[in-house]
Amino acid sequence: MSRRQRIWNAIKNIAIVLSLIINLTLIVVVLVLVSQIGAIKATLNSVLTQLDNAFASLGTAVIQDSIHIDQRVPVHFDLPISQDISAVTTAPIPLALPASFSLGAFGQINGTVSLALPPDLVLPIRIGMTVPVNTEIAVIFDQPVVIPLGQRGLGPVIDQLRSVTRPLLQIVRSLPDSIP
Repeated sequence: MSRRQRIWNAIKNIAIVLSLIINLTLIVVVLVLVSQIGAIKATLNSVLTQLDNAFASLGTAVIQDSIHIDQRVPVHFDLPISQDISAVTTAPIPLALPASFSLGAFGQINGTVSLALPPDLVLPIRIGMTVPVNTEIAVIFDQPVVIPLGQRGLGPVIDQLRSVTRPLLQIVRSLPDSIP
């Protein structure tokens, strides 16, 4: 037998032995997995059920919080005022006003009348004007918010997530608990 033939036979023998070892190892792994199929099924069922329940709970979840508002709001408008009020003098108020005095058939004389309004005199006053208002108002408050996630746009996403887990859950539940 030639040297090439002997090397070839040695390689074949090594390949056969390696194949036998790998096949025996795989058979042992399959036997272990078959004996554990009930535990694997229970674990997968539990995980997928919890995942589906978590997705369902997310759809009914509600965010409740309070948002703090603290800002300044510009205010611009014209305020019409039309009101009758009474004003009280606090000190004598001197007045000097031009006046015309009629002398009847003899004509008229122009002059000045000087007098002083006494303190504590009540004067009726009518106010009629438009006041421009141009300011900022501080707006500070806590606004409670309630956001139902499922109703505010997350519902379709949750349905998609659950549509992925439900078929997997059905497949796992249809697996046998053990192989006879």
